[in-house]
Amino acid sequence: MGLIPYWVEKRFNNLLMPLVYSVRALRLSPNMISTIGIFPSFVAAFFLAHGWFVIGGMLILLGGVFDMIDGKLARLTNRTSKFGALYDSTLDRFAEIAMYTGLGYYFVFQSMHLASLLVVIAASGSIMVSYVRARAESHGYTCNVGWMRRGERIVILGGAALLSFFPTPFDTIIIGLLKVIPFDWTYYYPPMPLTLAIALVAIFTPITVVQRIYEVWKQTKSERVENLSSQLLKTHVGPKSVQEEEV
Repeated sequence: MGLIPYWVEKRFNNLLMPLVYSVRALRLSPNMISTIGIFPSFVAAFFLAHGWFVIGGMLILLGGVFDMIDGKLARLTNRTSKFGALYDSTLDRFAEIAMYTGLGYYFVFQSMHLASLLVVIAASGSIMVSYVRARAESHGYTCNVGWMRRGERIVILGGAALLSFFPTPFDTIIIGLLKVIPFDWTYYYPPMPLTLAIALVAIFTPITVVQRIYEVWKQTKSERVENLSSQLLKTHVGPKSVQEEEV
């Protein structure tokens, strides 16, 4: 389970269905929606790189909506395919890389070195989260678990970018707390909401990788137990059958 509760996901999915039906009426294919959906993320990267976080946040969330629509459209129109899944996943990775690149560009040129490092960690963790799921599903296991899935990353980063519109409450509270540390941490943290979001992604994506590996380990454990039981049964039945033949 992710940080977003299941009932929230279900409610939002229901709200998206009229839009999915509208897209179907336009006769757009799921791959076309995937292709169109990557552009908001690239434009968002441009705005993030220049410090226009509110516009960047809106575009990040818009890209997330497109990402949800293509899969629902594919299932609704019975046009799911292995190529479509590969194509959508590849574009999702490009979209995330673009987003982190924009953020990294801004932090580097603002000399916010710790924030820049957090962007690198968050980007690496995000790629690894997706990689573990892809590898697990290629071997036939389900692996859509963890606290920091793609949906959580989009909501946290996009929402935090929007909150940059009125950062004062966040700055006042967080910087006030940081003053207890005998070091000028405030130099690294502005713009506060977005930087804190990056820190959350950087912390929780490696944890999500571990959660997904553990999930696959549990599924393989049951297989190992079944195989061991089968081997023991064969070992036990073999000598017994020989004795019966001798008798």
